[in-house]
Amino acid sequence: MGKKKKAKAVLPKPKVGALLISEPFNPEPVFKRSVVVLSQHGRKGSIGFIINKPTPLKIHEALEDFPEFDAPVYWGGPLRLDSIYYLHSIPSLEGSHEIADGVYWGGNFKQLRLMIEADEISPEQIKFIAGYSSWSPKQLEEELKQENWWMTTADLYSTLIEEPTIVWGKVLTRMGHVYGIMNDFPEDPGLN
Repeated sequence: MGKKKKAKAVLPKPKVGALLISEPFNPEPVFKRSVVVLSQHGRKGSIGFIINKPTPLKIHEALEDFPEFDAPVYWGGPLRLDSIYYLHSIPSLEGSHEIADGVYWGGNFKQLRLMIEADEISPEQIKFIAGYSSWSPKQLEEELKQENWWMTTADLYSTLIEEPTIVWGKVLTRMGHVYGIMNDFPEDPGLN
């Protein structure tokens, strides 16, 4: 009888439309209890947007000559904070890319403005994001291996509708009981 080989755990591979959930004690403080939607992933690396860190700034306050619109600007990550990106649920927005079921990224900015001016879009349909997060080639795979992140598939509710201050814990709970327990961990275990 030969020795049985121990099965190697298969890690999920990052892909466009993945939702990355920061483990509670992620060593990178920028990502503390973050939820990130991946918009790009390939040989050159990965790009995503943190979706659960709203700022007090509304989009019409952040962009000059933008129609008044009651949508906050989210902090998407430490890179290119001078640029505004958007995730949305508007399939008719020209030039947008569907990155998950019903979740789109980018699109024609002039058309977007006209749609907002004509009251064709509600704030629940779009998230404006300042900055983004990125990983060099294979960096995200390594961080997944080290369990700095857990991964699931992005969905419309988690990405655009769910209250941003609770989405981290709610996504963990929906992922299953082992992950859901993490929602109860204090942010600083030394305070326990």
